Amino acid sequence: MSNISDIELNQLRLLQLIFETKNLTRAGERAGLTQSAVSHTLKKLRHSFNDSLVIRQGNKLILTPRAEYLQSQLNRWLNDFERHILTQEQFDPAHSSRTFFIATSDLVEQSLAPALIQHLSKVAPNIQVVFAKLDKRGFASQIESGEVDFSISVIESSHPALMVTTLYKDDYVSVVRQDHPCLDVAFDLANYCRYPHILAGTGKDIRGTVDDALDKLGHTRKVQYKVANFSSAPYIVETSNVIFTAPRTFAEAIRTKFNITILEPPLSVPSFSMKMYWDIRNKDDQANRWFRQELISVARQKAA
Repeated sequence: MSNISDIELNQLRLLQLIFETKNLTRAGERAGLTQSAVSHTLKKLRHSFNDSLVIRQGNKLILTPRAEYLQSQLNRWLNDFERHILTQEQFDPAHSSRTFFIATSDLVEQSLAPALIQHLSKVAPNIQVVFAKLDKRGFASQIESGEVDFSISVIESSHPALMVTTLYKDDYVSVVRQDHPCLDVAFDLANYCRYPHILAGTGKDIRGTVDDALDKLGHTRKVQYKVANFSSAPYIVETSNVIFTAPRTFAEAIRTKFNITILEPPLSVPSFSMKMYWDIRNKDDQANRWFRQELISVARQKAA
């Protein structure tokens, strides 16, 4: 009875070479083994299979009936193992119809989605992209659970299951309607604080990064309106006297779509980094790696 529980993969590969060459020396050379190592392994294989496997007749080796049967089975099994287990399936973006899920805010979606989709339509026309709402508190769980492939946000995280890269750095500009009265005077700190402001974000807090910067200068502004989505703010800006201080990338993305003017704010507001996170388990996945490289390229070109 055969006892194959202790057979190793490299031993089977050597046996395949012995069957193929019918020569222990050549089989050893192709396997990178010494003559003694080949003889030792063949002895173990004979014991495991309870069969001589190869027999010397004169100057050549012949296969036993058991070995002749094993040869075709072994060739097929090792070839299938190499093709399906050891060789990763090649990802072809030009023909793939894979779907990628991205959790992010409407700020990033508005700024990045058009350029990304335009690019993908040229290099991967069948790829599907689904943008999902970012869960700020559970964004790591969104990735770990497989709900999304990527998360894009300003959130700082050192979660051990996530990998991260900076997509781009961004700063702030102020946005007003094209005939805003502030355009007739100097856009200084006094006039900046004179007019009402609009803030975009979730939660009940009506303070933002700008208010922290103003505090350091001994000034305050009146945040008269707050919207949950960045995409709502431009509609209000072009029909009122509010000032909207927002990321430059977003403002540039909407510049031609609204009757607005972009101004440099009269105060220093700290810049920020937009980061992309993905599961460490997918770091070597061909499709995941390809998509994040494309996303990084598009995002950085857009922000340049």
